[in-house]
Amino acid sequence: ARRTIKVLVAIDGSEISDMVIKRSGQFQKATGCDLTVLAVIESVISYKTIPENPASRERVKAAEEVLKKAQDELKNHGVDCKTLVAMGPIAGEIIRTAKEGNFDIIFVGSRGLGGIKRMLLGSVADTVIRDASCSVMLVR
Repeated sequence: ARRTIKVLVAIDGSEISDMVIKRSGQFQKATGCDLTVLAVIESVISYKTIPENPASRERVKAAEEVLKKAQDELKNHGVDCKTLVAMGPIAGEIIRTAKEGNFDIIFVGSRGLGGIKRMLLGSVADTVIRDASCSVMLVR
């Protein structure tokens, strides 16, 4: 049997993320792929396990809220997804997660917001496109 296509959807809660979710949902309906939605908490250091401290907990909570909203949005359209939170350099974490999870395609937005939501700025998308070992779908 053919293996189901695995798609990693990187979001950050910015407006473009809504578009990324919408497109990935459409793609899931068309292909029957497995969707995993990822939110990366920006940090200089890459953490395998997110440290237990009040600041981290707050940021994890914020990331989980972004993921919950995306998951609800997809569910409204009859699409199921898994969710993941990672912490580290954003592009690096997207690439690492895709590689370690053996994903086939990464969905990423072409731009993002500032602060915690700086995730999908051009530079992140550019790095992912350049360095990922799988295909990348750039959502505008």
